[in-house]
Amino acid sequence: MILKKQLLFVFCLLTYANVFAQAEKDSILLLNGKVYRGTITGMSDGFLKFNEIDKKGNTFTSQIEDYRIFSYTQKGQESIVYQMDEFKNNFLTVEEAKNVTLGSYDARKRFKPRFVFWSSFALSYAASIFDTYLPQHVIDNPNYFGGQTSPGLFKANATMIPFLIAPPVLTIGWAFPSFRIKEKQMIQMHLVNNESYYHGFHRIAKQKRILAALKGSLIGIGSGLITYAIFKP
Repeated sequence: MILKKQLLFVFCLLTYANVFAQAEKDSILLLNGKVYRGTITGMSDGFLKFNEIDKKGNTFTSQIEDYRIFSYTQKGQESIVYQMDEFKNNFLTVEEAKNVTLGSYDARKRFKPRFVFWSSFALSYAASIFDTYLPQHVIDNPNYFGGQTSPGLFKANATMIPFLIAPPVLTIGWAFPSFRIKEKQMIQMHLVNNESYYHGFHRIAKQKRILAALKGSLIGIGSGLITYAIFKP
């Protein structure tokens, strides 16, 4: 009896694994490094159509413009969609475009702009807190009508100045500095020192740094406002 149950369990497990593998066998690789998975149903009118399954098990049909696609893999067979064509602004060779795409893919998977986020958070939080500091020269001004008689943090009203300065300055600032790609960030190790690969990696990494700086600055300012609301006199 126990053996039969074990065999039944193994059979069900193998069946589930096979179904899962079948559902995941088709994939679409975009030129920006994004990957979509599902069951490809065909290409027509400039669109690649495929069926996706969401987390609830529901199937729905999607389509992607072919000019956004580098390649798709159907039933284990890869088909290259991208072609070098100057009239379509496709100036890269197929090999160069592939390397750029792989660099973009690796950056999406491995590049984590944690330092950008936390440094932007810290600077924005500090700016938000400092914005509520009431200096002595303001109190001494004859036009001052506030109720505070001594300088200090949280004694001045919060303003919109941190929102107007921190997010644009930090996002623009983090968009420019170059950085060295570490080998631990790479999946395609055979493309070390490949210029096209590095171009694709840096392109997506820059986007992620800008987004991280924007998120960090907004959350930092928001945290500063919460701190002000808690500690204001």
